[in-house]
Amino acid sequence: MKEPDEPNNQSPAERPGALEATAAHSAAQWRQAKAALGQEHGLGAGREAGDRLCQLIREDGQLVAVLVWCAAAWHLKARDETVGWDAVTRSQRLKLVVQLRRFLVLEATRRPNLASQCLGAGLRALVGQWESQHGYRPLLAESFSDPESHAGTVYKATNWVQAGLTKGYSQDHTDFYVPNGRPKKIWLKELAPKACVLMCARELPQACQAAEGEGGGARSPLKVSQLQSLRDAFREVPDPRSATSRRHPLTAMLGLVALGLLMGARDVMDIWRKVACLSQSQRQALGLHVRDKQSGRLTMPGYDALNDLLGAIDPAAYARALTTYLQAHAGLLPRSLALDGKSVGNGRCGMIVTLCRHEDGRPVAMTVARGKKEDSEVSEGRALLADPQVELANALVTADPLHNKEDTVRVILDKGGDYLIGTKENTKKRLAAATQALKGSPLLP
Repeated sequence: MKEPDEPNNQSPAERPGALEATAAHSAAQWRQAKAALGQEHGLGAGREAGDRLCQLIREDGQLVAVLVWCAAAWHLKARDETVGWDAVTRSQRLKLVVQLRRFLVLEATRRPNLASQCLGAGLRALVGQWESQHGYRPLLAESFSDPESHAGTVYKATNWVQAGLTKGYSQDHTDFYVPNGRPKKIWLKELAPKACVLMCARELPQACQAAEGEGGGARSPLKVSQLQSLRDAFREVPDPRSATSRRHPLTAMLGLVALGLLMGARDVMDIWRKVACLSQSQRQALGLHVRDKQSGRLTMPGYDALNDLLGAIDPAAYARALTTYLQAHAGLLPRSLALDGKSVGNGRCGMIVTLCRHEDGRPVAMTVARGKKEDSEVSEGRALLADPQVELANALVTADPLHNKEDTVRVILDKGGDYLIGTKENTKKRLAAATQALKGSPLLP
């Protein structure tokens, strides 16, 4: 985009001292940007999520700054309230928001006002470059600043608006968040006139429509008529919550967790994201009854409510109820199954051991493990395979080397299944035998 005072016959790239924002297209350009961030940025190069764009800001051919944009944060209360989104609309249109993940002005080129000039140049080129690379135009940019170390002057100078503060949580491992005591300022920048109005409109502008999806997760694998039976499956599970903490019915919340798992979720956060897009009829079928006072629409439990419940629930009772439901409705299991264990409920429940379908990750049987020697992923995984409810006839069961135990594979064979299990140093004799048997084979490097 042309500078306001730029002569019509001269481009920014041709004018001495002008800043030019170009998008990185090659791996070499990305490496150049990552190297600069790794050496000079306080948070390092980082890792982008979703669609991404790297801008290289040059002055007279010299690199002076790097901006890296990527997918927006899944849920920011202050941002979503500013836009006017509910959870369903956000899950469908989140791609319309891009996040300034990293911004660096190289130390050797620093001078007064250069940071705001570089950010301004990047913003002017952002929409066109993003559309060129990803096929749709974003409408809003977001970024964060730490009030303990930055005043956010560069955002104020480029007309960003402070929307509020984050709650001050950091992701710990892959499935839960812990407080870090350092809330960040949330900054928003509209990339088109009346961007927030457009983002809530019944129909998006044509150039933005490719960003709209079906929702934050996959479509529900169960019909509305089937969701009630899923809810009913958990009526015998004891409710660990106090009488004052039962805002949402236990059967409804456990049904949401089960539905998230059936949709392929790998952890509590993923479960919450996937079920956020359920329709009003689906929410009603699961037994949710709390309604928003203004809109009258059924509301969803928050992430914290689901996470806290999974930290308090009897995991064995829940796993038994879910396995009974899955087996009653699944018939014969698919031919290709994977045995896997994942921590859940802030790690307070140990882990859930799941037998799931290879093609889509949906579970067909589950159990729990506390992580102790007598109650480990190995022993509980073997018990899950041996459960009379779990049919393995004509099924191929895969597992990681942790499950390479004679007792485990014997269960699979005795139930008419086959197995494909890795081997490594924890089974040295088998590893040596396999290596010798495959010596000279193209199957080994």
